[in-house]
Amino acid sequence: MGDRVSTGIQVIDKLLGGGFERGSSILLRSSPFVDATPIAQEWLYNRLREGDRGLYLVNNRPPDVVLEEMRSYGWPVKSYREGGRFVFIDAYSGVIGMESSETFKVENPMEFGELNSVLSESLKSAAGKAIFLFDSLNIFIDQFGARGISAIKEWNKYSLVKDISSIYIYTEWGYPEEIRSQLEETFDFIIDLKALKRVVASEVLTVTKADRKPVREKRYIPFKYSKPGGFKVYVPKILVTGPYHAGKTTIVHKISTRAVSVQRMGTTIALDFGHVDYKGFSVDLFGTIGQPRFDPILDVLGGEALGVLLVVDSTKPEEFPRAMEMMRKAGVHGLPYVVIANKQDLPGA
Repeated sequence: MGDRVSTGIQVIDKLLGGGFERGSSILLRSSPFVDATPIAQEWLYNRLREGDRGLYLVNNRPPDVVLEEMRSYGWPVKSYREGGRFVFIDAYSGVIGMESSETFKVENPMEFGELNSVLSESLKSAAGKAIFLFDSLNIFIDQFGARGISAIKEWNKYSLVKDISSIYIYTEWGYPEEIRSQLEETFDFIIDLKALKRVVASEVLTVTKADRKPVREKRYIPFKYSKPGGFKVYVPKILVTGPYHAGKTTIVHKISTRAVSVQRMGTTIALDFGHVDYKGFSVDLFGTIGQPRFDPILDVLGGEALGVLLVVDSTKPEEFPRAMEMMRKAGVHGLPYVVIANKQDLPGA
């Protein structure tokens, strides 16, 4: 271990300090009803594209369903599978009495010895730069409890020596403290995906443990999944407001990846909508109309905003109080904001 590699997801790489280490073990731990699977699948696909081998143990649905999930996000793995660089460990078909065509299959997933044997064999076959994805850890713990966690520790030791990085998908369903504390100790990295009711972007990602050490200063990154595309850092709404003729439309169009002005009447009355994609961040911009007669709709436009770009005309300081009034009427006074002093190139600015 020691060779740091990218997950292919920029913001996660940054939170991990530049990526993860070869041979490390990662726990993707999510709150109930927050899905961690797409992140793991995207991570796996990105490493396959970089030349790694891939192993995918699935115990809660057929492998074909996993393939369709990945395809829907834009992560086709068929060619890697046909080339022998990506294989499934089927620990599901045996539960429902179906035959499996996978190279690695567990005939009786309820039998610990057989599952351990098949998994160990698959890890040996992938020795060398590889990613092993375990989906899902919950079912494994429900079946085998502390004995299963002890097995994970042994698999991690083997993977460390053979440069196999492992990702385990786990939902925190209120397990006993003994189980939770053992999981905390078992993994080198822990990435938490949580649901927070107090913010509009209710799903956030944070790194709790990195390089076998707790992370003291955590960053919480709001996110969403898109099809195709996968994981996206997502800020739902930034309000762009300011007095009449301050230059809001110009600002929205200048900084947006794509933008449109609607309900245009003449050249200065329009609702502006923009979208920014920058280094893994996805931001929607909503521009207001500056004329006072449109103030009654400001609170509607400001609803669910998480921040504000306040645009003012640098040549008209007498309009600054109007700018603050608009923020109050939009219901965004007190949110994080950036003041854009526009028209700095004009006389009197």
